[in-house]
Amino acid sequence: MARKKKIEFLMNTDWMFEKPIDQEHKEYKLLSYFQKMGEKLDRLELYPSFIELSLHFANVQTLLRNKKLLYTNKRFSSVDDELLVKDLKMKDVPEMTNEENVEFSKILSYTAPRMFEYFNVAKSVWELVFDNISIRVKKNPRNPILDKGYFYHISNDVVFFWEYEKKPAAKNSKESKIITNQIYHGPKKDFNTVKTIKTLSTIDENIKPKLPVFEMICDGDFPIEETLLPLFKRKIISFVNQKKPTIKTKENKEENI
Repeated sequence: MARKKKIEFLMNTDWMFEKPIDQEHKEYKLLSYFQKMGEKLDRLELYPSFIELSLHFANVQTLLRNKKLLYTNKRFSSVDDELLVKDLKMKDVPEMTNEENVEFSKILSYTAPRMFEYFNVAKSVWELVFDNISIRVKKNPRNPILDKGYFYHISNDVVFFWEYEKKPAAKNSKESKIITNQIYHGPKKDFNTVKTIKTLSTIDENIKPKLPVFEMICDGDFPIEETLLPLFKRKIISFVNQKKPTIKTKENKEENI
């Protein structure tokens, strides 16, 4: 079995304290970081970039308000693994000479507005894609079992089909996350929902027929792994959390593709 690729950020939150603590050097490092982030956003790859930018933005705010360094030791299990409050840690900033303190103040003053601006750019892209995604219940629209199920997306006559399970984001956490397993990726002409679920799904046979099937619709050519799949998961969580005893849809009967 292939090993999962380790998820790493482009820059640690203690980057401002790496030697040399010099304004010109750090401005160059920050611009280099934004250039790399910009390349990812140009490709509309939101994750894990959006998580990393959120952490750096929060770190800058913590340095400004509390003079503390924010960081995490979390090992990310997927490109869109969320950072929870419990994952964040704070520590004192390293000891610095008077000259380094002066340089650090300049670095922080330079960084804060630019990190805020760049975070907002990434956030606007996130919102643009998320708002462009709609969800349709294609099977079992009135079944209350929503913690497990299936969803698919069609792009250029290619079907991406996943089974999912909603779980707590962490032990004793009120937050939720969606765990997915892609069970089909291929031409639409060769795809059948019932057959795929029956033959490829790993979910318990007794509940397969009762589970919902969602179609995720998004106009636009966005990367699947880094953008669409992470936002599909969040769209499903939002849908499930807002569910009512009876789910009303435009579909009066089950559909297949």
